[in-house]
Amino acid sequence: MATWQALAVIAVSLLLLVAYVRHARRHPTPLISLSLFKTHTFSVGIAGNLATRLGTGCVPFLMPLMLQVGFGYPAIIAGCMIAPTAIGSIIAKSTVTQVLRWFGYRKTLVGITVFIGLMIAQFSLQSPEMPLWMLLLPLFVLGMAMSTQFTAMNTITLADLTDDNASSGNSLLAVTQQLSISLGVAISAAVLRFYEGFDNASTVQQFHYTFITMGVITIISALMFMLLRAKDGRNLISERHKR
Repeated sequence: MATWQALAVIAVSLLLLVAYVRHARRHPTPLISLSLFKTHTFSVGIAGNLATRLGTGCVPFLMPLMLQVGFGYPAIIAGCMIAPTAIGSIIAKSTVTQVLRWFGYRKTLVGITVFIGLMIAQFSLQSPEMPLWMLLLPLFVLGMAMSTQFTAMNTITLADLTDDNASSGNSLLAVTQQLSISLGVAISAAVLRFYEGFDNASTVQQFHYTFITMGVITIISALMFMLLRAKDGRNLISERHKR
């Protein structure tokens, strides 16, 4: 797609967004009510989902690509190397509630997002000469961290919605997740393309620079969760504790 075509698509998308906002303000029962954003935790949760996944969305795209193109791994091996992330994600599900009970939503989301950003950036230290386990272990830990973050983000986003608007809020959350993941892949591809213009950088170094950049983006996104109040989400933690 040419540059002008991409810019045209972005411009049309923004115009459609503005048109929907005007429609939602006038229509008594819009598909997605703007009143949802009056709920503090929902607004922060949606913004946080969008911001943080811009960085984390790069991992399933960049990692297999670096392993195959930069490190020379066969395609099937490069693809299977993402498996530790999935395994770590599954294992972490059983510990999320306890972590939230210890630290609360605000501290957990800020801390885990910064940690994820550092984990993404540390992939810039990887090289083809390093043993396999030194790549598998960080991917496993990253999977656990991302699972904790996603669970906390999703639950705090819907925490204070009422029965009347919970369905619309959940739908918007699902759309936001898919949109942000797609944008994360697009941004990481654009960043990688930018570093490809560095004539003095090798292919592996270009991937390293990209991982550092995406890690920084993820760390910056932690600022969104600073907007949460310390008490936000306590009702969820107390309800789970009673059960």
